[in-house]
Amino acid sequence: MLLILSAAMLPLGFIAFVTSLDMARSSHNERLASARVATAMYAAQLDSTLAIGLNAVRTPLATAQPPAFICEGYGQQAARDRSGRPPVALFDSQRQKICQSHGATITRLMIAEPNAEHISLDVQRRLFRLTAGREDGMLFAETELPVAASRIDLREEQGLPLLAMSVRQGDASIPLFGTVLPNDRLLTVSVPIGGDRLALVAQYKIAPARARTMLLMLMPILMWAAAAFTGWFVVSRLLIRPLLELKQAIDAFKAGSGMLRLPRMATPSHEIRDLARSFASVSREISRHEHELEEGLARQTKLTREVHHRVKNNLQVISSLINLHARGASDEAADAYAAIQRRVDALAVVHRNHFAELEENRGVSIRALAGELATSLRASAPANASGMPIALNMIDVNVTQDVAVPVAFLITEVVELLMHCNPQGSVLISLEAAEEPLRANLRIETVGMVPDSLEDYPGIVRFDRVVTGLARQFRSPLTQDRTAGSFEIQISVLG
Repeated sequence: MLLILSAAMLPLGFIAFVTSLDMARSSHNERLASARVATAMYAAQLDSTLAIGLNAVRTPLATAQPPAFICEGYGQQAARDRSGRPPVALFDSQRQKICQSHGATITRLMIAEPNAEHISLDVQRRLFRLTAGREDGMLFAETELPVAASRIDLREEQGLPLLAMSVRQGDASIPLFGTVLPNDRLLTVSVPIGGDRLALVAQYKIAPARARTMLLMLMPILMWAAAAFTGWFVVSRLLIRPLLELKQAIDAFKAGSGMLRLPRMATPSHEIRDLARSFASVSREISRHEHELEEGLARQTKLTREVHHRVKNNLQVISSLINLHARGASDEAADAYAAIQRRVDALAVVHRNHFAELEENRGVSIRALAGELATSLRASAPANASGMPIALNMIDVNVTQDVAVPVAFLITEVVELLMHCNPQGSVLISLEAAEEPLRANLRIETVGMVPDSLEDYPGIVRFDRVVTGLARQFRSPLTQDRTAGSFEIQISVLG
């Protein structure tokens, strides 16, 4: 609708725009031409002043006479009338001053280039400094012209008053009249002077546009503003507002809260009403799928708990069967049954801790696991190691089940070995953070180990095979000090 209204008013707007643009362009060109002519006139007056200075520095260099002869001529002219002649100073090739014709003392040479002329501004002293050099580079002349000596006849242009004028060279500027400032509402004209070495910058005040011109220039804007407002009002009422109401209803919809509650669609647009019905249909499908997922999750949780209980009961049955067989067996067989039972108990501890932590998805607590293992090992210790103290000094970190199982078996193997080889001692299980991130050092050690008791143990070969296999699962070497009864390995932990 906005495009239709805009297209309908486009011919009138285009005609008014072209007319106003042409009038504005013609008026601007006229003012610019007048400003350029006036500024060029002022520039010609400055060029005549600079030409006098250039002739003054060219004259002593035009002759092939030595500097002494030229200086003598300056001395002979000392009594003559020098009005209108700028002072000229001569310098040698080393920039050393030779002499000066008259006037204020010129102390230094600005630029020394053979066969070249230079004009520069001295902002602090408000001077034009003009320099020329002989082709052989042996003699240079320089003069100074006060900017105030430049006679510029200012005149008032009709409808184009002059506000400011200055002479510029790069960033240096000497104001002649007023101060030239950046302003988009003022007309600024720049004309080169001194052979493009300087620039005369003039700033003029632009007369205000006439009411008819302003009306013609504003007419296209007013027409387009009316079209835009009309189009906005129609689109807002019939399209945007219904879409915003539908968006608020969708934002307020939450999964599991039932179907989407649609607002009353007061719009003739069939597409928006169809879109609302589509959202309602999708919300019903989402609610149905959410309900199915919740039921499936409940069934899966129930199944997981049932499997856990079955595994726990099976491990308890196995442990009870081993205990029953051990009661009627010989001492050697009973010890073997006890060793097997300790490993089954270790696996049961890992399974119980893993399931307890699984619902929170935090992994297995290694400190809780070691505490239960220590209690179980003390309860099933051999008769000669009954009451053997097992102490823990472990940081509170969690590990995955793939790490918890070999940790439980390693602790069981090492503690059982120490119970047989040092039954009167004690065991310390410690876990400390390693220098590497997500790594920890697990150490199992005893106190009061009798020398060579581990090497003389009959089952040391089987122990080596078992712990070597467990170390491969950690992907880390097992450090053993059999003389002191110390075993250490690095394990992975969760962040």
